Amino acid sequence: MSQTYKVEVSNNGEVSHFEVPSGTTILQAAHDANIDLPSSCFAGVCTTCAAKVLEGEVSQEEGMGVSEELQAEGYALLCVAFAKSDLKIEAGKEEEVYDRQFGAS
Repeated sequence: MSQTYKVEVSNNGEVSHFEVPSGTTILQAAHDANIDLPSSCFAGVCTTCAAKVLEGEVSQEEGMGVSEELQAEGYALLCVAFAKSDLKIEAGKEEEVYDRQFGAS
């Protein structure tokens, strides 16, 4: 039985709401709902779609672009993250994640 979760995402001060079915990545569900979120590789290796999960839980086994330490703090790559509950997310965390993982240049 397929489950659907409600997502609230803030991106550059704009708040959007959409639903994500289980088995669909959060980024794909946002695009399907015509919500434009930062994205690039769609493979979990860059940090363009990095976001911070403020409420709820995601699964992101393929998220190579975010260290386990940052994942434990709630950071996720939306292109490979699947909702496990209703979510509240802050998108646009690419620079923050990149700087914390690889050091500010």
